[in-house]
Amino acid sequence: MAKLPHFLVVPFPAQGHVMPLMEFSHQLVDHGAKVTFVNTEYIHNMLLSSLVDPKDGQQRRSGIHLVSVPDGLDIEEDRKLSKNLIYSMMNTMPRHLEDLFKKSESDDQKIDCVVADATVGWIFDVADKFGTKRAAFWPASLAVLALTLHVPKLIEAGVIDENGTPMKEEVIRLPHGMPDMNAFKLMWESSSIPQMREIILKFIRTISKAATVANWLICNSIDELEPISRDLVPSSLNIGPLLASDRLGQPTGHFWPEDSTCLAWLDQQPVHSVIYVAFGSTTIFTECQFNEIAHGLELVGKPYLWVVRPDITHELIPSFPDGFRDGVTHLGKLVAWAPQQKVLAHRSMACFLTHCGWNSTIEGLSLGVPLLCWPYSADQFHNQNFICDTLNVGLRLNKDENGIITRDEIKVKVQKIYSDEQIRSRANKVKDMQKGV
Repeated sequence: MAKLPHFLVVPFPAQGHVMPLMEFSHQLVDHGAKVTFVNTEYIHNMLLSSLVDPKDGQQRRSGIHLVSVPDGLDIEEDRKLSKNLIYSMMNTMPRHLEDLFKKSESDDQKIDCVVADATVGWIFDVADKFGTKRAAFWPASLAVLALTLHVPKLIEAGVIDENGTPMKEEVIRLPHGMPDMNAFKLMWESSSIPQMREIILKFIRTISKAATVANWLICNSIDELEPISRDLVPSSLNIGPLLASDRLGQPTGHFWPEDSTCLAWLDQQPVHSVIYVAFGSTTIFTECQFNEIAHGLELVGKPYLWVVRPDITHELIPSFPDGFRDGVTHLGKLVAWAPQQKVLAHRSMACFLTHCGWNSTIEGLSLGVPLLCWPYSADQFHNQNFICDTLNVGLRLNKDENGIITRDEIKVKVQKIYSDEQIRSRANKVKDMQKGV
């Protein structure tokens, strides 16, 4: 029997990175390949827990070989995006990956290609030792990739220094088609995540090197969605949109079990009536901001489905305003995690209040849902501009003088998007455009 081509797939340990690479891995398996999917031990255990069938307590079977390696952090250490996690991974994971290479060769299952998230492109140094082909995977937009690859040129030209600080008091001019520099500065300056500047600049250096040494540069986008940016990164293979397909009994990259009871609830709601509110896997709110969201949904007075992760606030347990839960029973539904693609595809969807992560963005765009934009960090600010200014299929939510998005702002923007049929019409055109791929 002929040996199957063997891919070693390594994502960055965050849900927005794991999910598209998991879907890509399923597609490789569908085409007759063998895939070994490597997560850190912490993420590996979360994935296994999400695969437990609540009906019988048994773990579902997977067509992908899931393995884990240590990330170098102690059990009690915080694994939110931080420089500690990044440097610990760089110092710990390579030797464990070398062991996987050696084992694959002894088992006559030689690894033919490493597919690694570009943010962990240092893994290619291990692949090079074994003479293995390398594919760098970019999970965000093509435009942000183009800008990321351009930053070293800005440093070399003396436009910005090694810390990302402009060297001259003048407008930074970029090639046509790239996101404006203000949006990019937001990526590392206007974030609620500590040390974001250092983290993103480290990522930029890693990504630039990975793109240089990789045999292939793969992006989760499509030419039709970002035609101008396509010319800026001609070497990119655009294979998106990679959406978490309905793969019954197989891992989709979700870290938490999906609450599918919300689908039956959606069946009871009128067409284009429901506000879907979900801020991804890492967004964290202050208690004040969290309460403004709750009051805003009450003010709107429309059905809503709100994904409230247990860690969505700085408190151990999210604290709702007095009486809010009483109103939920007749107006809305709360879940800890939702089957997002099925939710967005539902006929009841009116709009999606989102943090503008790229996965959520392309899911909304692929399903023709108007978007209300509330970016949290990094490339999400560019995605907001892309949604609101380039495609014109969504609206921004603006902060007040205290940095809060108020209940009144939420009410006004939701009402506006409900009444604007042009936004929905444009959203459907974007949906149809992607169907033609």
